Amino acid sequence: MKNVKQMCLGVAVAGIVAGAGSTVATAVASADPAAPDSTRSADTSENGTPDRAGSPSSTRTRGQVSRPGAAQAAKNSDRPGASVGSTPSVPESAAPGSATPARTQTSTPQRGRTVSLPDRTPAPSPDAISAPARDAASAPGVTTTPPPAVRPIVTAAAPGALLPATPAPAPIPVPVLPVPAAPVAPASAVTVSSSVSGSRSRSASAVASQIGDPPPTHVLLIGTDGTNLDKVLANPANVGFFDLMAESVTGATSIVGHTTISGPSWTTILTGVWDNKSGVINNIFNPAPYDAWPTVFNLLEAHNPSIDTAVIADWKYINDMGAAGAYPVAADDNIFVPFDTSWEDTDDDVTTATIARITATQAADSSFIFSYQVAVDEAGHAYGGGSPEYAAAIVNTSENIAAIMAAVDAWENDPANLGEEWTVIVTTDHGHQQSVGLGHGFQSPNETSSFVMFDLEGDNANNGKQNLAYSNADITPTIVNLFGAPPRSDFDGVSLVDNKTDSIVDPVDLSQALNDAIDTFGYPNIGTDIALGIRTIFGSIPYFLDGFVTTITGQLQSIVEQDIFLVSALAGAAEFLVQITGDVLVFTTQAIARVVAYLTGAGTIAPTDPPLTPPPADSVFVPVLLPAAVLV
Repeated sequence: MKNVKQMCLGVAVAGIVAGAGSTVATAVASADPAAPDSTRSADTSENGTPDRAGSPSSTRTRGQVSRPGAAQAAKNSDRPGASVGSTPSVPESAAPGSATPARTQTSTPQRGRTVSLPDRTPAPSPDAISAPARDAASAPGVTTTPPPAVRPIVTAAAPGALLPATPAPAPIPVPVLPVPAAPVAPASAVTVSSSVSGSRSRSASAVASQIGDPPPTHVLLIGTDGTNLDKVLANPANVGFFDLMAESVTGATSIVGHTTISGPSWTTILTGVWDNKSGVINNIFNPAPYDAWPTVFNLLEAHNPSIDTAVIADWKYINDMGAAGAYPVAADDNIFVPFDTSWEDTDDDVTTATIARITATQAADSSFIFSYQVAVDEAGHAYGGGSPEYAAAIVNTSENIAAIMAAVDAWENDPANLGEEWTVIVTTDHGHQQSVGLGHGFQSPNETSSFVMFDLEGDNANNGKQNLAYSNADITPTIVNLFGAPPRSDFDGVSLVDNKTDSIVDPVDLSQALNDAIDTFGYPNIGTDIALGIRTIFGSIPYFLDGFVTTITGQLQSIVEQDIFLVSALAGAAEFLVQITGDVLVFTTQAIARVVAYLTGAGTIAPTDPPLTPPPADSVFVPVLLPAAVLV
């Protein structure tokens, strides 16, 4: 019996020793150094991005309308080019047909939604099959789910020091703000569409997403200042607008309850928040609000520095907005177009620079362009919103839009661009009074009237339809969503890609339906109307003073430059006194206007999201690419 007990004890001891050995072995194995977080796939190209493969899909057919008279190129051939920033001219590399300056090829983060690909299947390399065979290789009902988004990593100048990007904060509830109510459905709107406008139909991009390289995104925002939609609809000569509406979803919007001045209104369009948050009150530029409320340029550049952002404008305030914030538009891409003979001619120069930028865009580079034109607003101030001159300025803008869309068509139909397409958005900041006066700034329906035309790439199902719920504050959230960037929790608007699709209607007569919607716009309540009127009056005083001082000092400076004995010296002294006095008056009246604006509701709501953290000096953006083998 004793021997049996000893034998059992020996077996038990052996089992314990074996178990301990297994545990130690497991711990040792777990302590082995892990593989690096990201390595470049063997299938990637020399610049670090995976080789793309796919067949170009058939592109949209946009209405290509030739402009009356000579072609656009001939029309602008004798004009000086637009300037970069404040002085240089448009670089030669931006000319049509030329390549853009070399940019670091990086991968844009993957969009975080399922991409529906009707009538398309992933295709082999374009070199492997003929074009007819590529066109025939399609199968309905194929749905591809992109891989999860991979955050970029920012490295400091020291080699090997990797620092992950700061994650987006969790959404924080924000107070519900009063926004313009959506107009009721007009009698001419008979069908409600349930089509989802976020579908994509590009085989090249689909294949690219399957090999780990997210598809590039191309967005063009066209701004036409102070343009009444009812005046657009009233003139059959506005073919450029009508053709774009035939390929877009159009919404007649209203900014009632908010300041109808360009500075605050374009701030709403380019930040996604109303003036009760931004605190912008007039057209005297102040960069401070764009630190707290970043522009769409800041949000895109912070999300992915490889996105090519650009501003082309003939009002310096817009260029100043592009240069503001923690992540400004690069100086070479912030193009200010100076006055040229007339405001219509200047808008034509903006159009020429915009076409050059589109033409030079590389299909593989994500890009966002904001093209701004001011002539309609200038005609309204000079002659009134009901004048023939105002109508003629709208026609000129319509022709410019037609020329820009023809350039977009040509780019999309170029086989070198792999079937990529552009999303195009056209909007205005406010309307105009019908007679000569202040033009806008108050709350009449003519002044608060606005619009949004949204031509989403790949969405042909909703062409020519109307949306009853669009808002100017939706534009920045929409653009941010298109590029896969996280939205701010304190946006006043929402993305039009995934929201407001249930407010799309299919009217029998789009123009009549839009006019019916405009007719529903009215005044705010009497208290809001009076408060905003007072804000506009106080906000206009420093602006007009600033313009007066600038005019006087400019005239005195011209006398100084003539170097007339004694007279020029006196003019220089007078210029100095006028400048000092003017600066004091403008500063004082602007400070008073800010107090009045705050008391009437401007800038009273603080941001809930933290400000963007500027990139460290000499930082380098390093993309993290998914290996091609992650998808089978």
